[in-house]
Amino acid sequence: MSAITEASQDFQDEWTAEAIIVVTCMTISLYNCVELLLTILTTFREWHGLYFVSLIVASVGIIPYCLGFILEYFEVLVFWAALMFSTIGWVMMITGQSFVLYSRLGLILQNDRILKGIKWMIITDALIFHTLTTVFQYGQAYGGEKSAFNRALFYMEKIQMTAFCIQEFIISGIYLWKTVQLLNLVSKEGTRRVMWELLTINAIIILMDIALLSLEYKGLRTMERAFKSFIYSVKLKMEFAVLGKLVNLVQSSTRALSNALADVDSFRTPSTATHSQQNDQMPDWMAKLESRPIHIEQVQPGQTIILD
Repeated sequence: MSAITEASQDFQDEWTAEAIIVVTCMTISLYNCVELLLTILTTFREWHGLYFVSLIVASVGIIPYCLGFILEYFEVLVFWAALMFSTIGWVMMITGQSFVLYSRLGLILQNDRILKGIKWMIITDALIFHTLTTVFQYGQAYGGEKSAFNRALFYMEKIQMTAFCIQEFIISGIYLWKTVQLLNLVSKEGTRRVMWELLTINAIIILMDIALLSLEYKGLRTMERAFKSFIYSVKLKMEFAVLGKLVNLVQSSTRALSNALADVDSFRTPSTATHSQQNDQMPDWMAKLESRPIHIEQVQPGQTIILD
């Protein structure tokens, strides 16, 4: 299947199963987006920090992505304008999602080198793959079937999606690795429950990315684009839920809640030569939880978090 065929599967004036799936996925995605934004804005009192900003960016990105895709699929708007909307949403949604994962990585990982490497990996991938894919999309659309952009886009679509999936595999893999380590160290039931939820959610994220990648390599680009917004909206909701529990764990350890929600660079325990082997593997807030009883409540929609 050529790049032209993959990129031009538009509505053919007939409500096929594909058209119904596209509309359904877009509708659910937009609903999840609105619900998530309302929950975020009513949960956080102070609107700052890498986690808050990246969560807002990734959530808002779903709106132009869905709008642009619908306008392009039903040919309501000229192609360049519809593609502009979907591309802006795509950039915000994909890279924003990666920064959401990165922003809470410092809660369980105390390795500056790995954290900085993850940050620069996200930035580098965004600059390279978002830019090249966008250029090839416009070049393929207006250069004709015989243009070099046609074949270039065919391969770039698969390369960029593979790269972004590998990026999320790496970040989610670190969560899985650290969570398994911490499960072997913690004994409090509440803490273990949150760790198991973190483990499960990141495993689900990996499976969702594999499903999207499979659709792309099978040449089902329209379906892949439709399911992408739905899957990313679901991933954001799951991540927001589990982070709320992690924040409560940090708050229960007497560490200020504002530190837990601040940029990851400001929320890490410095390593010292006097730390025991267990403390080198376990964040201080978790070690404090292990030393005393705690009570964990999940952050509920509409609940206000008071930042110090």
